[in-house]
Amino acid sequence: MPDKKSIGHAYNIDFLNVVFATSSLFLFFTTIWMVFDDFDREWKGYQRNFVLLEEYVTSLSLQAAQAGIDQERLQQLNAERATAEQQLAQNQAQVDGLEAQLADVEADFYRTNQEFNFLKADYDVARYAYEELREEHPEEAVDVRPEIDAMYERWVDLGIQVEELTARRDSLRAQIGEYTGGVTDADNEIRELTAEATRLADLVADLQIDFVGDVLLNAPLLDFMAPSLTVQQTITPNVVDELNFIRFQKMDRCTSCHIAIDREGYEGYPQPYRTHPNLDDYVGSASPHPLAQVGCTVCHEGMGQSIGFIHASHTPGSEDQMHAWEEQYGWEVPHLWDYPMLPTDMTEASCSKCHRETVHVPEAENLNLAYGLYERAGCYACHTTTGFTDLRKPGPDLTKISAKLTPEWVANWIRDPRVVKPSTWMPRVWYNSNTSSPEDAVRNEVEIDAVVAYLYANSGDHTFAVSSPPSGDAGRGEELVNSTGCLACHITEDMNRLAAGARRTFGQPLQNIGNKTSYEWLFDWVRDPRHFSSDTYMPDLRLTDQEAADVATYLATLTGPDGRPAEASYTQADVTETLLDYVRSVLPNAEAQELVGGLSADEQQIELGQRVIGRYGCFSCHDISGFEDAQPIGIELSEEGSKLLPRLDFAFVHDIPHTKVDWFKQKMRDPRSFDRNRVLQPLEKLRMPNYGMSEEEATLFSTAIMSFQTNVQPLAAQVPRSARNDGLREGRNLVRRRNCVACHEIEADGGDYVQLVDDPSLAPPLLTPQGAKVQPDWMYAFFQNPIPIRPWLDVRMPTFDLDDAHWNTAIDYFGAISDTIGEFRSHAELTTADVPREGEELFELLRCQQCHVLDTIPADQPTDNLAPDLRMARERLQPEWIIDWLRAPLEIQPGTRMPMFWTEFPASPYPQLDADGQAQLEAIRDYMLTFRGGPSPLSGN
Repeated sequence: MPDKKSIGHAYNIDFLNVVFATSSLFLFFTTIWMVFDDFDREWKGYQRNFVLLEEYVTSLSLQAAQAGIDQERLQQLNAERATAEQQLAQNQAQVDGLEAQLADVEADFYRTNQEFNFLKADYDVARYAYEELREEHPEEAVDVRPEIDAMYERWVDLGIQVEELTARRDSLRAQIGEYTGGVTDADNEIRELTAEATRLADLVADLQIDFVGDVLLNAPLLDFMAPSLTVQQTITPNVVDELNFIRFQKMDRCTSCHIAIDREGYEGYPQPYRTHPNLDDYVGSASPHPLAQVGCTVCHEGMGQSIGFIHASHTPGSEDQMHAWEEQYGWEVPHLWDYPMLPTDMTEASCSKCHRETVHVPEAENLNLAYGLYERAGCYACHTTTGFTDLRKPGPDLTKISAKLTPEWVANWIRDPRVVKPSTWMPRVWYNSNTSSPEDAVRNEVEIDAVVAYLYANSGDHTFAVSSPPSGDAGRGEELVNSTGCLACHITEDMNRLAAGARRTFGQPLQNIGNKTSYEWLFDWVRDPRHFSSDTYMPDLRLTDQEAADVATYLATLTGPDGRPAEASYTQADVTETLLDYVRSVLPNAEAQELVGGLSADEQQIELGQRVIGRYGCFSCHDISGFEDAQPIGIELSEEGSKLLPRLDFAFVHDIPHTKVDWFKQKMRDPRSFDRNRVLQPLEKLRMPNYGMSEEEATLFSTAIMSFQTNVQPLAAQVPRSARNDGLREGRNLVRRRNCVACHEIEADGGDYVQLVDDPSLAPPLLTPQGAKVQPDWMYAFFQNPIPIRPWLDVRMPTFDLDDAHWNTAIDYFGAISDTIGEFRSHAELTTADVPREGEELFELLRCQQCHVLDTIPADQPTDNLAPDLRMARERLQPEWIIDWLRAPLEIQPGTRMPMFWTEFPASPYPQLDADGQAQLEAIRDYMLTFRGGPSPLSGN
């Protein structure tokens, strides 16, 4: 039979079968790979690792808990238990009999109690029905009443039976307890002794890997049921994000990886398994910033909704870390999220989101220092900044410059200030990265001399208060400068500006001041600073004329380099051409030529000086005649930290990461570097001066700038407004802007002056408890008329020229710290007749006058043992505070030399007043309040 002709095909079927089989296998394995890749997120790996780490850490805790058990006591308890078990075994027959009786009694009790409860319910129903029946049909109720009475009597009988059975049950239990009590007591003590170890052992057992819960339910396609690996999410109730003008609750998923962030015990482990630092302050449930309320990204920034390392916008803390991340994670600068995480050392910039309008945030050391340096450098003078408004100009008054400085010194100074004073915050305006070429040198010198010419042409006259100051002694002057407190605000030695800090650079550095000015001006200034400058922050130290002469003589000896000499010479034609360049920027060329041509050489130089000052904004920091109404030249920085990256011009600077923080740092290090490789005319160049900042300073200033944020967070997230909080905020600003914290420690901050004395007891006092300690009227009088409280000290409280509003702010601030804001609390005037004699007896017994001065300073006592004159107590101290101080001085002022006489308060080691500690304290206090005649600011003494 002939073969049928096969059907024709365009392709080889056998080959197609191979292709389809291969494609199917490829699709199958690709699908498996896709599912696994989607399933195996990096956060799951961190959570799996943490389960093992948690078991390990808990095991270590278990070992520590077991090691902490008192083994001797445990053995003793086990022995007692064994003895009790032996005794129980010997009496087991009696116990069994009692337990059998107890079982019968409990069964009877259960039945009787049930019947009692049910009958009570039936009786209540019947009684209610009877009462309704009697109200509506009294004649029918008569027949029902006997049934009600019978139910009640039965219920009463059952109640008596329940009481009897309860008594029998309790009696039997007590009898059994006499036999089993030893075992039970021992078990309870053993359980209490090993409670922590038992708890941890149970936890270790729970943490063991369970196939169903930890493997099967976390497997692909099965993890929809009850997986143990889940995304952890915090939605904050009062902290918000803003996106395209819409505000919504912040959502953070950071704890999906940082699982232990709010758990103690993981402090030393690597990220992301490490505990957050300072749980008492941050993210701890009992902290002011609990995780559930504030989340993570409100402080750290980053994309909280993301659960991947890259998309969360982590920011490396160093170049080495950046390279490590690039290799390990493929990290790159985030381009798709506007708010990448802040570097760790700049995280405190976010404090300002909730702590607004303050220059001091408790515990935020970096931010507080950044604000102090920002103010010290005078950035707010050119750049309007919320929170830094209504401040005096940071630089000295130049309206009477001819009485203070020579033109030659001024020219050398402004050419490069840090050559003269290495610690100064005066920036360098000329000879910067965009004006450092040889061609720029001529124009630099023309502008420098023009500025000097303008300042002296417009300088007013100044008459010294003393026309012929007395001669001084430099040695005595150095002692005064070193001892009276000058060094709290000024430095005399060559010192790193950052190491000196914002407080010791509050006043101008005194380096090389002898080159700067005349002896006559120095004498006039230290004798009365406000005589030369009415708005100076320099207080009056109330120096005598001789003391002022000694200080001035010493300061005149502080000499050094004269400054950076001129680097080019110029002609009058250079002055004319430079002036024409300025004038052409605002007038047509013909009018500019006519204006400049009509001026003499001196007039041209002065006119150029005015325009140079206007261009560089010198008037922002200094009072300069002719610029009284000029406006700051810099952009406002109040919301600079919220500025988006695309609004920052990196120009041709390619050697820094393309981030906002790095742009700010570069701007701080070299403000004019963004002119690099650009073709610009002189008046087109950047003009921000150079402060010569170190890397650390640039980071601090960038922290301050990043803290200037748009106000997004609702009032519920911010520090609430109240009399106390307002007093704290305004007071913190005041004591830092007048540099009180340079001498005094307040709220665990400041008191730098203590480092300058050999003995801390010779430093200015701690001011934290002043609100509870000192009477407000005395404090107010003291501010205006400071008197020596410890006359043996060399350091002295200066006189500040502040108005009543500022003094009241200070008084309210101290009251807010002590939470004593409110009505003034007076106390009755006491005489010795009003005080029990035990007060004087205790005063003598405790030898109070051995340290405390009463008019005469004891000749045989070293000054570091002396304490204030107690005759001031009546006017100065709050009576309630005296009690607290006598009871526990170390709690109020740690480190004080005041002894603790009542260590077991309210018990007392002294027999007076029946050894009643409280009565004794009040007796001593009342006796002290009878003292009279001490120095007082209220009387003007």
